[in-house]
Amino acid sequence: MKFKNLSTAVAMLSAMWLISGCLHSCMSVNYTQDLSFMPEFVAHNYAPEFTTMSDSVDLYVDYSTCVAEAKKSSYYAATHPSIVDCSPTFYSIKGKNIKKETEDRQMVYQLLSSIKEVNHADIKQAVGRIVNSNRQAVLITDGEYYMQGNVRDNLNNPYLAEEFRAWLRAGRDIYIYSEPYLENGRYGKYRYYMLFTDSELENDINERFARSAPSDDRVKMIHLSNGVPDVSVVKDYPDINAAVSPMADECIANAYIDLQSYGVSWKDMCKWLGDHDMAVEDRYVFRGLFVNKLVSDCYKIEEIEPVVYQIYDDYQEFCDSAYVEGGVPTAGKLKEIKNVFEIDEDIFEETGEIVLCIDEDFDGIGDALSTETPNLLKVDFVITEASDNFSVNPELNYAYKWASISAAQGHAENTSIYESISQVIKDPYFNPARNEAVIYTVYLSTSRVK
Repeated sequence: MKFKNLSTAVAMLSAMWLISGCLHSCMSVNYTQDLSFMPEFVAHNYAPEFTTMSDSVDLYVDYSTCVAEAKKSSYYAATHPSIVDCSPTFYSIKGKNIKKETEDRQMVYQLLSSIKEVNHADIKQAVGRIVNSNRQAVLITDGEYYMQGNVRDNLNNPYLAEEFRAWLRAGRDIYIYSEPYLENGRYGKYRYYMLFTDSELENDINERFARSAPSDDRVKMIHLSNGVPDVSVVKDYPDINAAVSPMADECIANAYIDLQSYGVSWKDMCKWLGDHDMAVEDRYVFRGLFVNKLVSDCYKIEEIEPVVYQIYDDYQEFCDSAYVEGGVPTAGKLKEIKNVFEIDEDIFEETGEIVLCIDEDFDGIGDALSTETPNLLKVDFVITEASDNFSVNPELNYAYKWASISAAQGHAENTSIYESISQVIKDPYFNPARNEAVIYTVYLSTSRVK
């Protein structure tokens, strides 16, 4: 079509816009018309908070026998490059005195190789300094806590639990590596490398440490965190069932957003995928997402559930504001829709894979999908059940107990580090199921219910 002049074109386009607007308002559309703003919408409303932690590093070294004798340890020596390369500020722990020694990288390297024994390191004070800072830190110690002038160690005193809790409440991470060694050639003990960091930091101190530390089956590690595990995906993720007619040109899967667009109606989706007598390989909606279950996790994730929200209205309001270049609104409280999806529990328990299926109770509309607008859904995979993966795991927790060297204690078992860790993990406040912590989120563009 050609227009004789500009005014005619403008008039015609205005009329078309009015007619289109009228039709849009008077008729329900079946699918979300424009998904191009979804990345911006998600970033504006649901982007994770970025850490405010400094990437600077403090190094605290216990000058008691455990480190003074560490020069014989190949594992200890192998950790030096990663520690030195962080340009840490070196602090010595000599009895109750904690002293800043140097910020010079070469001096740090020399000091790590020339520790001279000073008894009764005040480990609690050192960890207190760490948690009251905004810096990453490494503490090297045997974990034995003798109060000044006392010949008895704190056998089962969870003396670091308070400090660990404070660090975790800030949303941060603690990695504790346990290296076995013989002290004075006779006492079986452990040298602990406690790494205080935030896993949201790029190239954090644990990543650096893990790259340099040699592989040693004797060395165990426990990761104290908010309990939300990492996820991984198959090479060709997402694996979307062809029965939902995935619209490949509208699907996005990257570090910022997982958006999937389905072209099939809810009626057909229910008919084709809602039969639970079919094998899961035939009736899944999508799969290929795995929850990483590690031996070092402080919690074992036992059950997750998909929580579904309607976001169509909020998204359209966002788009309308974006089109007119106005201030974009923030999404309000979302409407939850129940009885739509479920996760195959058997597969998750066996492999950690999240296989999304139609809920067994789904009736074609759930509670309640929209019959007036497209259903643009936010699906959160949340933790609904998690258990202590440390206290009941002797293959891991034995490395955080040792026979006391104190004759006054009758060489009884020292469980102070074990209890410091265990009491924190047992605390209901830190269990990720308490607030149904979100592991992963996927956005689904689907039709209105006809």
